[in-house]
Amino acid sequence: MTATQLARLGRALSAAGERAPAAPWRNSRLERRAALRPRASSRAQAELLQDAPAARYNSSVPASGAGASGLTNGSRTNGSSSRASPAGAAAAAVADAGLIITTFRWPAALGGHEVSVCGSFSNWEPLALHQAAPGGDFVRSLALPPGSAYFKYLVDGEWICSPTEQVVANGKGFNNHRLIQPTVSFTWRSSELGGADVLLTGSFNSWAELLPLAYDARAGQHSLRCCLPQGHYEFQYFVDGQWLLCPQQPTSLTEQGRMVNCVEVQSPPAFHIHYATGWTSAVLHVRPIAEPGQPEAPWQALPMHSTASRARPKGGNWLTATVPAVLAEDGSAGSRPSKVNGKANGNGVNGAPAAAAAAAAAGRVAGLSVDGGDAGPATYRPVEFFISSSDGRQEDRPWGGSAYRCQQPGGYKLRSGSLRPFPQATRPPMMLVSDLDGTMVGEGEEADACTREFATYWEDNAALAGGVLVYNTGRSLGQFQGLLEYKAGALPVPDVLITAVGTKIWRLDCEGGTRGTASGTAWQEDHQWARTLDEGWDLRQIRECVQQVLDRRSDAAFWLDNGTEHPHRVCISTRADVTPTVVSELERSVTGRGLQCKVIVSGTGDWRYVDVTAARAGKLAALEYVRQLYGVHHSRCVAAGDSGNDTLMLGGRNLAIVVGNAQPELVQWVLEQPQEDRMVVTDAPMARGILEGLARHGLY
Repeated sequence: MTATQLARLGRALSAAGERAPAAPWRNSRLERRAALRPRASSRAQAELLQDAPAARYNSSVPASGAGASGLTNGSRTNGSSSRASPAGAAAAAVADAGLIITTFRWPAALGGHEVSVCGSFSNWEPLALHQAAPGGDFVRSLALPPGSAYFKYLVDGEWICSPTEQVVANGKGFNNHRLIQPTVSFTWRSSELGGADVLLTGSFNSWAELLPLAYDARAGQHSLRCCLPQGHYEFQYFVDGQWLLCPQQPTSLTEQGRMVNCVEVQSPPAFHIHYATGWTSAVLHVRPIAEPGQPEAPWQALPMHSTASRARPKGGNWLTATVPAVLAEDGSAGSRPSKVNGKANGNGVNGAPAAAAAAAAAGRVAGLSVDGGDAGPATYRPVEFFISSSDGRQEDRPWGGSAYRCQQPGGYKLRSGSLRPFPQATRPPMMLVSDLDGTMVGEGEEADACTREFATYWEDNAALAGGVLVYNTGRSLGQFQGLLEYKAGALPVPDVLITAVGTKIWRLDCEGGTRGTASGTAWQEDHQWARTLDEGWDLRQIRECVQQVLDRRSDAAFWLDNGTEHPHRVCISTRADVTPTVVSELERSVTGRGLQCKVIVSGTGDWRYVDVTAARAGKLAALEYVRQLYGVHHSRCVAAGDSGNDTLMLGGRNLAIVVGNAQPELVQWVLEQPQEDRMVVTDAPMARGILEGLARHGLY
């Protein structure tokens, strides 16, 4: 960048107020708020990719500050030409080397003050992450070669796997794993829209970095290939010191009311093989099926990874491996475009159909198409495979054949010699947030049979596909652990437990392993959530308000929890006939003292539970917090309940399931709601009703 451009960049990052629109694609509605502004200096952000460890893999890619400024962007359509900025030159070198941008993120909710990432791409040397904002997530984007990346986070001196990413055992202990392959290409058509220096930021990196796009003089555009998980993302271009929208790309409003571009990233075509085995470890041997007249390709040996499933098929476990799809010789070089709001998007942001990881060994790999939609559906080479034990002494091949065959990319399960489709493996992970009593579990043999059916489904399907199981209950942690023991294996172990009417959140402690290997008895409290609830909450005064009510009705109300166990909730039991009066008195008392809280009534029969919680607590607020922590979109998150105290989480933007045995007050509440597809009332009761609801929502 020239000195003038750097000055403009600095002014744009710090300016407040509106910028007068000079073109129809300029976003005049953007406010320069902290949530959108990058937090580091403009020069440090623009040179981000030069700090990436790309030089470890290709000497032509400059390391930090090394020889990037001499590269040029080439001519522009307006007849001018300019030297590339250091950031643009580094981006061009990254593109030339076939590297892919991927972002590492450590959620603030997981704790920590100093966070680094280290892995196979850095020779296990730590690379510091930077915090998006005070109290925000830690992020860092790196340019990496395609293929498997194994890594861990160094958090305040302790090596930790992130529970929000895949954890695998790969012979070197447990590590996070990510398959680096391009899943989206961000494109700015400079020949039409102008711009010499184009940078990008978005929700995928917590709006904390400006990533430079590389200029292609022949195509007249800037572009950047990224490896992003499936899901919905918002992003913004920063062009020559101004925040701009791309007119050809879809837009949406952020929760803060800002207009940004958006994209729905799909899974690139690949063969996802899941294997039920009694072996503790296995190797997948795979190759493309030879086309007529062509020699057979050599077998590639890929280690299979552990999964999050707690199922024990054949007394063993589920293992998995992913094989990027390879274009057939007559296949289209174009790609299927990413989906945006259910429609194909062929103008600037395109889904990548396969990784370049297999290029050297297996022929051409589908690359990124800039303009997308004009190309027809790509054709991919089918694959054949067999599986061996890690020591090579045993092999699993089909009866009467030499190898199993998959004709099309997709998800597959191999169990007891039978290969079956498993389309769930290619979809974004889903999250189920279920109430416990009356929904997931009940009393009696029939209720336990329902729970066992759900557990079998979850462990053999949703857990294999990266699903997140959450229980949202009024029980305490100790009461839940007692229930888990009482149900003797029928109740599946969740990833997250929300207790005490949304006032405490617990994450399963995987004890250095995965959900599949965890004991299910150790839990870690989310202290970030607890700090969120502190605002406006005064436990001492809340106790005094409740005690005054109890003193007037000692025969009809009594304490259950005065906040000793749950400091953001107190709970009393009241006789059903006086409950409305008690609630009214409580609300008047706390309002009179200027306190902020929620009063929640639940239960059936002659007595009711009355919970008084922090204003920011509750089942829906806790659900939203966990959903955002795991990066699950509303359309892939579903809540299930059976009683009136579930209405908050059932009434959110997420999908909802009301099980067939729901209490009358909940059914009445449903009848009063807008009759829309977001919510289903099932015929089947309890956990069978959850399965029915998942099927009706298309998540089964």
